[in-house]
Formats: sequence, structure tokens, C-alpha cells
Amino acid sequence: MILRRIAQQLREQNWAAIAIEFVLLIVGVFLGIQVANWNEDRQQVARQAQYMERLRVDFEGIRDRIREHFAIYRDAEDGGDYLLELADADSDVTRDQPVDEERLSRAYNALTSLRIPPPLPATYVEMRSEGQLSYIANPALRDSLAEYDRLLGVLQEVSRVTADNLIQQSPTVRRYFNSRTVRDPTALSSIRIEVLGYDLEGMRADRDFTVAIDLLQRYAINSSGQRELQLALVEDILDLIDAETAR
Repeated sequence: MILRRIAQQLREQNWAAIAIEFVLLIVGVFLGIQVANWNEDRQQVARQAQYMERLRVDFEGIRDRIREHFAIYRDAEDGGDYLLELADADSDVTRDQPVDEERLSRAYNALTSLRIPPPLPATYVEMRSEGQLSYIANPALRDSLAEYDRLLGVLQEVSRVTADNLIQQSPTVRRYFNSRTVRDPTALSSIRIEVLGYDLEGMRADRDFTVAIDLLQRYAINSSGQRELQLALVEDILDLIDAETAR
């Protein structure tokens, strides 16, 4: 409409009207661009808020999973000590005290269990694959997420090596236990190995048994240290997310 009026005014050489119509045209275009930019900014803010909330939920789940792993590693460290004492015929534990079968069962479960690092958050994977990381306005948070991605890649590779070693050593330990797998909703994986019997004399007579226990205990201690690094970075990321959402 404005363009048709300007054309009409040009034919009539009505310069004042042409100037007014031209100003109105420029103002209309400017306001249209501004409204579009405001809408885009609001949508970006809304998307960022959604991504921040999803990332927060993802990393809280990862944090909880890592903390559960620590409980397993503590049992493995304590259980390794206990099984090594049991395997030593001259130790005070085996000479003066009965076998603590509950502690023995925890040790067996922890030492023969494999815990892999929690994977990358699904939200981060989605944002990275779709090129949406720009919706994270805080560069420190983007850098921390990238650092977590790199760290997890290293931890997963180390975990694969640890898993191979655990698979090699576990049969040496399992041969002296009679056990079965049972459902247990309180356990990390919802299942638990129930120890039905054990061959204490066989453990003591087999040097490979003590070597296997020592190695499995070391794997658990090393894995615990790796999870500490992972947890520290997860906590930093959650702090950054909280700071970002509080703005």
C-alpha cells in the first residue's frame, strides 16, 4: 500500500507526501526487523533455559551414579583386604575369629562387579550433533562440557582395559565360591550375587587366588580415583548451570 501511494505521489510530484510515506516505510521495516529480532531473542532464551534444565537433570543423574560407584569401590577395597586375610592361614582373622559371611559376600560382589563410567548426557549429545551448543551462552560452561567430553573418552578407554583384566582374573576367584544371582532392588544393578558356600582351604592353597584378589582390589582403587576426577568436573558443571539459570 505504501509503495503504491509513493508511486502515485511521484506522478503528482507531491514531495512532502512522498517524504512522509518514505519515512513511514523505513520505520515500518525497522520495527518489523526489531520485532523479529526480539522474538528470536526470546525464543533463544527459552531454548537455553530448556537446555540448562535438561543438562542439570542429566548431570545430577550422573553424579548420583558416580556416588553409587564409590560404595562399590569401598566394598572392593575393604573386601580385598578381608579376602587376603582369609587366604592367609596364619592371620589373626582366620585363627581367632569365625568368617564374617556377610562381609565375605560383599567382598565377592564388589570385586567381581564391573562398573563403567556413566555415558555422556543425552542432552549434550543432542546439542552437539544438531549444532545447538551456541545456545549455551556461558563460554566457561561450554569449555567445561567439552573438557568433560574429552575426559570421559579417556575414562572409557581405561575402563575397557580394566574390564578385560577383571574378566581375566575373576574366574580364579569364582572357582572357590558357590553362588547364584538373585534380584535385589537395593543393589546398583538390581541384582546381587548370593554366596551359598566357599572353599577357604582352596583359597589358601592357591597362590593365584591372592594375586587375583590383589589385582582386582587395585582395579577398584584406580577406578575410584578416576571417578573422583569425573565427579569433580560434574560438580563444576552443575555449579555453572546453577549460576547460569540464576541470572
